[in-house]
Amino acid sequence: FVGASIRTFTPFYFLVEPVDTLSVRGSSVILNCSAYSEPSPKIEWKKDGTFLNLASDDRRQLLPDGSLFISNVVHSKHNKPDEGYYQCVATVESLGTIVSRTAKLTVAGLPRFTSQPEPSSVYAGNSAILNCEVNADLVPFVRWEQNRHPLLLDDRVIKLPSGMLVISNATEGDGGLYRCVVESGGPPKYSDEVELKVLPDTEVTSDLVFLKQPSPLVRVIGQDVVLPCVASGLPTPTIKWMKNEEALDTESSERLVLLAGGSLEISDVTEDDAGTYFCIADNGNETIEAQAELTVQGM
Repeated sequence: FVGASIRTFTPFYFLVEPVDTLSVRGSSVILNCSAYSEPSPKIEWKKDGTFLNLASDDRRQLLPDGSLFISNVVHSKHNKPDEGYYQCVATVESLGTIVSRTAKLTVAGLPRFTSQPEPSSVYAGNSAILNCEVNADLVPFVRWEQNRHPLLLDDRVIKLPSGMLVISNATEGDGGLYRCVVESGGPPKYSDEVELKVLPDTEVTSDLVFLKQPSPLVRVIGQDVVLPCVASGLPTPTIKWMKNEEALDTESSERLVLLAGGSLEISDVTEDDAGTYFCIADNGNETIEAQAELTVQGM
């Protein structure tokens, strides 16, 4: 058995790879990366397929573990040097090179409120809504405060995908001052602060009205969707949904959920979910309905 050499396997792998990250103009961001081998590897970064020259860069630097630190993220209409696709590249001369997964860095604009909460009152047992609409990329960073304390969400008090707060089956404890907050890496931005008054449930009737109606939506197969629908009136209304001509069973379905206040959540949409949806509010005295089209596109 002449001339056979024994090859030893030398471990060389990523301990941490960068992940898709959302940052805000003017804030700092870290894209994580570290690799293991003996001897320790040389780490470099690529952006949009091109190696970054970090030696002469005063805003971007390589941290000791191999992560990329970007201070004061730059982003304007005509200058977007930081947004893009990043890869971490680790090299050991005797072993070769490994390349991390691609991570997308998205830079959001500064928070802007396109609609803000307004003072309102709600009868006990009824539903209330408070608006808070910001630029779409910042919606995940919206949270609500009641009397300057973080508001805990539950099955009764929910935040819709738009940022809107829905309080169903209102109780005395829901009264107070509300504001929404956008926290996305920079200093927090606050909406107007408004009062929600909870009125005692009376024997008198009040007109049945929609506080929020569904609007046409387009989704891609596999995405989740919420069709918003909230109504108020005395007696307190119940909400049911129909699709085309068929009543929807939200009780026993795995994918259809009736949210607090009456909005319909459909998870993991398929082409079969496309159609016209009707939200029907009924309080025994009167019935009102609203409708919206859901379009589902292929991947």
